[in-house]
Amino acid sequence: MGEWIKTIVMIVGLFFIQPLFIIGIIWSIGMSLKRIRTERKTYRVAIFKEWFEVKNFLLMGLLPGVVVSSIVTIIGVPLTIEWIICYQLSTIILLILFGTRYIHPIITFPVTALLLIVANGILETNSSSGLNLMGYHIDQLNFFNDHLLINGLVVMFLTLLVTIFSLRFYKMKQLSPEFLKTSRGKWVGSYFLKPFWVFPLLTIVPGSLFTAVFDWWPVFSIGNQTYTVLFLPILIGLQLKVQAQIPQQALHLVVKDLMIVTGVLVGLIGLNIVWPAYTWISYLVIFIGAIAVYLRHRKREHSWSFLYGTNDEGLKVLGIRPETPAAKMKLTVGDTIVTCNDLPIKTEDDFYQALKINSAYCHLKIKQIDGEYRLEQTAIYEDSPHEIGVVTIPEKLI
Repeated sequence: MGEWIKTIVMIVGLFFIQPLFIIGIIWSIGMSLKRIRTERKTYRVAIFKEWFEVKNFLLMGLLPGVVVSSIVTIIGVPLTIEWIICYQLSTIILLILFGTRYIHPIITFPVTALLLIVANGILETNSSSGLNLMGYHIDQLNFFNDHLLINGLVVMFLTLLVTIFSLRFYKMKQLSPEFLKTSRGKWVGSYFLKPFWVFPLLTIVPGSLFTAVFDWWPVFSIGNQTYTVLFLPILIGLQLKVQAQIPQQALHLVVKDLMIVTGVLVGLIGLNIVWPAYTWISYLVIFIGAIAVYLRHRKREHSWSFLYGTNDEGLKVLGIRPETPAAKMKLTVGDTIVTCNDLPIKTEDDFYQALKINSAYCHLKIKQIDGEYRLEQTAIYEDSPHEIGVVTIPEKLI
């Protein structure tokens, strides 16, 4: 029993020292530092002090990882060491070149398939099938076969399902605005939605490669074939610029597009089971579908007017600091403060001057994005009207 516990701990520990996980966690830390630095530069204080990007990276994928790993183990979908190498390499390259924009299996898996095909061609040209790994020479690598590509499609399908589920329940409580100047010289707010997380995929790996490097690695056999297991970090990320939609609405529409891609993928998997020789075409179709998802989002953004600019009716709310009176009043991004303590509001200075009228309470008339009005009131911090927690376009930009 003690040896088994030691083995399990070492297998889990290996997950955290894989290059993809290390680069992913470093990237999430960088995202937090960059956001906090930008917020302090704009507002002199961070809107959100906690490193929620790191928290999301580590925690969002735990439940999906358990679900997908269980399904993969039950139905028996092996992924070879060649696939794992190409996946980690392609994901690292895409992350370094484009950030989290294309770190999703509908992009990374097709690129992985391309690398497998290219690597197979290189090995055939050079009449070589070996690889040096940690001082060990590994022979008989096979970078390309139809069953491997089909297995990749199945895993892609499962990751798409958990992505859709995760994004549908993704709470965007930490919206940090960025600002840009329009062609008319006006400043408007925008948001970069960057959900980015990792989930551990318990991968069944055929062969005894790991025992050649780690003699303690557990091996099991089915018939004449030996298998090992590995927790593989699967990175999932998106990057959506939102300036003409409600962020939650924009994400919801992207999820609907992803559902269409998922439906197409189901049909392609069925066809590839019958005609496995054309599996590479399925990867191409899904890759095109992924690009279409981004283009449709971009078209929606460019077809609609800016939503987070200055407003003649009042002061536009672009963010809410947590645990403040604004949060208690349930103000949301996109609301417009029309009056404060019965005084009309046009600028940030008007707002804080109106707050000083009543040192105990503030009374707000709010126009929602849907055009409806509502009234809100709450206690404010005595002698600290600037702690109400409303984030707007800074006066220095206007």
